[in-house]
Amino acid sequence: MLSSAIALNSSSILFLIGLLVVMAYGWHRLRIHLAAIPREVNRLAFELAETANFQPKSERLRARVTKIVTESIGPQALNFEPDGSAAARFTRSVGLYWLFVGPNSQGMRFEFAGARTRATYSWIMQLNEATAAHVNARYEELMQAAVAYFTTPDPPRELAEVLNRSISEVTHLTCSLIARYVLLCNATKGKRRQRLASMGFDASRTMTIRFGYDQWIATILGVIVLSASIMVFMPGTLPPSGGHILQISITFGLSIGFAVIGAVMVAQRFMARHEGETNAYPPMAELTAAALIVAGLSVALRIVTPLVPALIQGSNSALSDVVAQFAERWPGVLIPFACTISLGLLCIYLGARPWSQIRVATLGALGNGLAFMAAALVVAWMLSDDLLAQFYWHPDHARALLVITSGLIGLAIGAMVLAAFKRSERARHYDTELAAESARSPGFAALLAGEELDPAATLKSDVAARNYGGYSRALVADLEGRYVCFRPTFGHGGVINAYLIDLRWDEAASCLTFEEMNREDAGHTEQGRVYIPDGRPFISLVTVARGAIRLITVSRPALGESARGLIMTLSNPSGMHFTPASAPIVLKRVADKIPQLGFIQAGAPDYEAYRQELETVTPAFGFFASSPRSRLVTTSEEARLSLASQKT
Repeated sequence: MLSSAIALNSSSILFLIGLLVVMAYGWHRLRIHLAAIPREVNRLAFELAETANFQPKSERLRARVTKIVTESIGPQALNFEPDGSAAARFTRSVGLYWLFVGPNSQGMRFEFAGARTRATYSWIMQLNEATAAHVNARYEELMQAAVAYFTTPDPPRELAEVLNRSISEVTHLTCSLIARYVLLCNATKGKRRQRLASMGFDASRTMTIRFGYDQWIATILGVIVLSASIMVFMPGTLPPSGGHILQISITFGLSIGFAVIGAVMVAQRFMARHEGETNAYPPMAELTAAALIVAGLSVALRIVTPLVPALIQGSNSALSDVVAQFAERWPGVLIPFACTISLGLLCIYLGARPWSQIRVATLGALGNGLAFMAAALVVAWMLSDDLLAQFYWHPDHARALLVITSGLIGLAIGAMVLAAFKRSERARHYDTELAAESARSPGFAALLAGEELDPAATLKSDVAARNYGGYSRALVADLEGRYVCFRPTFGHGGVINAYLIDLRWDEAASCLTFEEMNREDAGHTEQGRVYIPDGRPFISLVTVARGAIRLITVSRPALGESARGLIMTLSNPSGMHFTPASAPIVLKRVADKIPQLGFIQAGAPDYEAYRQELETVTPAFGFFASSPRSRLVTTSEEARLSLASQKT
C-alpha cells in the first residue's frame, strides 16, 4: 500500500521535469537581473571597496604587484598588511586593478576566472568598456600620485589628498566591475561569498539583502515547489495529474505571496511609526484589513486560475463548474488569511529584536508553522470527506496529514520571510552609510551637487563661499568638534532622541560641515554643510538631498555653553504620508565622556538632564507661534477692525 501511495504517474514526472527547467531558466534570468540593478551593484561595490579585506590569492598576482610597486616607486610603497597605512591602501588598490582590469587591458592571464566564467568576464568588460577605460586612466594618475608621495621625504598634505583621491577612484571603479561580474555569475549569497573568497576578498560581512521583489519571488517559487513536492511525494497522498499539480501549487504559491506582501508592508509601516517604542500595541486593525484583502485576492485566484483554461478549451459549463468547485474548497482561503496576520506579528516582534538572523529565522519558522497548523485544523474540519478522498488514500488520516503538511509549509515560509526581513534592517542601515560615503567619495558617486550653489564653494580656500556666510576657517575653529545632539521624538513626545554630531572643516568644500553618527534610527542619519550669517548669533546645519531640505538652526555656543534652537524637517507619523514637523533641539559639546545615546525614556540616567536643557530652548532660542484663536466680537469691535482695515 505504501509503494502505491508514493508511485508517480508519467504526467507527474513530466511536470516536475518541466518545473525544474522553468526554474533553471528563471534562476539564470534572476542573475542577469541582479547584475543589471544599479542599486545592487553599488551596494556590493561599496562593501568590497570599503569593508571587505583583500589579499591576492595567487603567488603570481602577489609577485606581479610586488614587481610593479618596487620597480616603479620603491619598497616603501609596498605593504600587503591591512593596517590602514598609505602604503597598504595603495598596494590594495594596485592589487585590485591587476586582479580584474589590468589583465584585460594588457591581454594577460586571469587569476580568478575559469573556463566557465571567462565568457562572463569578457561580456562584463565589453558592456562596461567605458568604465574600464576610465579605470585605466585613473590607474595612471594613481601611479603618478604615488611616485610624488612616496619619494618625498616629508610629503605635504596636498600630496596625501591627491593620493587618497586616486586610491579611492581606482578602488571603487574596479570594485563596481567586480560586483557586476559576481552578481552575474552567482545569484545566491553563499555562492557569491565563495567566488569572492576565491578572488581574495574576505566577504564574511558583505552582501546584505533587502526584502524586495527578489525575496518575494523566491518565497513564491519555494512555496510552489514545496507544495508540488508534498502532493507528489508525501506518503498517503493521491497525486493528481501534472496539470492539476501545477494549477494547485501556483494558486497556493501566489496566495501566500500576497500574504507575504501584506504582512511585510504592515510591519514596515508599524516599525517606522513606532521606532524606539517598546510598548506599542500591535496593528491588529491594519493586519486584519490586509488579511481580508489577501483573502479576496485568493478567492479571485481560485476562480480565475481554473476558469481561464476551461474557457480556452471551449467548455460551455466552465463558470458553473468553477463556482461549484470553489464552493466546495473555499475554506482553503483561511490559510493565506492566517499567514498574513502571523507573518505580520512575527516581523514586528522578531525583526526588530537585537537577535541573530538564525535565531529570528528559527523562531519565525516555529511561530508561523504553529499558525499554519491551527488554520489547517479549522480548514480540515470544514472540508467534506468526499473532497479529502480526492487527495488522500485514507480519508480517516486525511485531516491529520493536512495539518502536518500545512505546518511544514508554514515552517519554511516563516524561516524564509523572517530571515530576509531581519537582513532588511541591516540593509537599511547600510543604505544610510552608502549615501553618506557617496557624498564624500569623488570616484564613487556625485558630490552633493544640490548644495554646491556657488562655484566658489568648490575651490580650496580657508574662507567659505558667500552662500555659507563668507566666514573664515580661523573664526569657526572653536566650533569644530563632537557634540551630543538631542531632541524630542516626533512620534512620542516623552521620548528623547540623542545621537552624536561631528563639526569639522571640509578642505574640498571650503566650509564647515557636519555629520551625524550613532543614531538609533540609522535610516535618518544626515550630513551637510553649516551656514553662519554675518552679525547674527545663530548657525544653520543644512542638509540638501534630492530636493529634500532639513534645517537645524541653533545659537552659536559660547565657551562651555550648549547650542540651542529648532529643527525643521519632515515626519511620517502614519508611515506613508509626510508632514512638516519642528521640535526644540540642543547640541552640547562632548568633553571626556560620551553621554547616553539612543531613544531615552523617562527614568533613564541622562533623561532628566536632557529634558531640562530642552526646556530652556523656548522662548529665548526659539518659539512656536500659535494660530489666532476665534472669539466673539462686539459691534464696536467690528467697527474698529473695519476702520483699521480702511486706514491700512
